[in-house]
Amino acid sequence: MSVKKRGGRWYYDFMIKQTRYRGVVPEARTKWQAEQAETKIRLLVYEGKYGQVDGNGSFTDFVKETYLPWAKLNKRSWNDDRLIAGVLCEYFAGKKFSQITAMLVEKFKKERRESPTKRGTARQPATVNRELAVLSKVFTLAVEAGAATNNPCLRVKKLRQDNARTRYLSEEEEGRLMSALGTRPHLRPVVVLALNTGMRRGEILALKWEQVDLSRGVITVINTKSARDRMVPINARARAEFEALRSLPKLNEYVFRSPRTGGRLKWIKRAWGAACREAGLAGFRFHDLRHTAATRMGDTGADPFTIAEILGHADLRMTKRYTHATDEAKRRALERIGQAQNVCHKFVTKAKEQVG
Repeated sequence: MSVKKRGGRWYYDFMIKQTRYRGVVPEARTKWQAEQAETKIRLLVYEGKYGQVDGNGSFTDFVKETYLPWAKLNKRSWNDDRLIAGVLCEYFAGKKFSQITAMLVEKFKKERRESPTKRGTARQPATVNRELAVLSKVFTLAVEAGAATNNPCLRVKKLRQDNARTRYLSEEEEGRLMSALGTRPHLRPVVVLALNTGMRRGEILALKWEQVDLSRGVITVINTKSARDRMVPINARARAEFEALRSLPKLNEYVFRSPRTGGRLKWIKRAWGAACREAGLAGFRFHDLRHTAATRMGDTGADPFTIAEILGHADLRMTKRYTHATDEAKRRALERIGQAQNVCHKFVTKAKEQVG
């Protein structure tokens, strides 16, 4: 057998009658599976069927038997892919790869966009685009595995989406929110940390004490969305929260604990929603706390590169969404213009008087 693993994927490479055959086995998770796949490929070569793709394989079978195992092994978001795969398998049930054309994918895109969610709300373009991305990856793997002849998703444009939100917390709204959190002591430090670090909800809830270095005043954020570790400074307000949490009895490895079990705090959706309703913050998401932190950093004069480092953005275009000027900053900018004009006007008037 001549299979090798490179970059997390298994490849076959052999020669028969001075002809070289090589390729990838995307569905293989172990060397044994890769060797079994290579044996089948050798048999196809001997039978003269190698390279003949008819696309008659079952779409749903490939998703369940090949794509999902691959996603679980290679993607941190595989659980999301599992849910999306259920949608795809339901829509394309009974279809062969050859029957799924670009027009059918367009039909799927249109119907998904126009159909409501389980909660009865409008389905967002970003949601449909994620489903199309998974569908495209399924076809990419199928083409590599010889189960499909082409990827029809390449001829389908994604929906236009505008995810930029300008929602951030004003000082008055923050006061109302903190008052509402008074009866939810397990949630209050989570919110304070989000406002003072710009960390994501998942990063905060997964935070362990070993990542918090109060002597150096930094948090090591790991397993982030971008898969890159980063260092986030601890300001005075965040430090006070950490010191208060450290003083609590029965510490475990996680910073934030469930009020019921004492273990890791994993679920805050219900408490967060109740606090927002009590504070009168309609449509305010937890992620908007991150937006608030970045907006405040920009308003105090922090440059985009510094903000990008703190937030963990690899692209400054993403940071720009979080550094729009607040109404207060715009007002101050215009006031400075007015003040400069007043100084200039006084200077010119005095100069004329001297000439006269």
